[in-house]
Amino acid sequence: MKNNGGFTLVEVLVTIAIFALLGLGSFSILDQVLSTKKQSEQRFEKIEQLQFSWLLIEQDVRQAVAKPTRPNMGEVIHQYVTNNVDNIDSESGVLAFVRSGFDNPGLRLPRSELQPIVYRVRDGELQRLSFTFVNDTSGEPQVQTLLTDIESFQVRFYRQSGQADDNSGMQQGWNSNWSTTGDMPAAIEVTIISRVFGEMYRVFLTSGVASSGKGSDDES
Repeated sequence: MKNNGGFTLVEVLVTIAIFALLGLGSFSILDQVLSTKKQSEQRFEKIEQLQFSWLLIEQDVRQAVAKPTRPNMGEVIHQYVTNNVDNIDSESGVLAFVRSGFDNPGLRLPRSELQPIVYRVRDGELQRLSFTFVNDTSGEPQVQTLLTDIESFQVRFYRQSGQADDNSGMQQGWNSNWSTTGDMPAAIEVTIISRVFGEMYRVFLTSGVASSGKGSDDES
């Protein structure tokens, strides 16, 4: 009997099965590659957000000024920086102060170049709140979400030797709160606990200078 050189049905089915398995394997590998790429992109995005957040906090703290405030035109307060959560709605820690450098070209706007800044945690997000006026914070602030998946945000203040003793009971070195009046800490330590990156901290130097903002200070 002459062999015509063709394939039997079994051979065809086996060949189809082999190619199907190869195709399934290739799809699985491609899916894993795409999934890994997406996870890498998401982590890289979170790293960029983290770096931007540290940079923004550093810029704010470096421009923090010793500016007496009159919240809603009330009593004058000489406490220039605070982490008192009793006055600010935050789930975990807070940092509040007044910074300079709030651009007002030609002083055309009815406000100073000073701006109240607040860092807080809401719904697991680290938020930066910025207000238009120093002495009137009753309006809605601009809220900027910096980081997500935040478990804790805590700050400490460094009191260096030689700073005036105002009987506040604060020690030289690191303090968990800043209760002194009429003075700025030499440095601020910020500790963040993230579900993505774990525990991180940075130390930022302050300018330690009095307010030099220009514009309608008394009204703003």
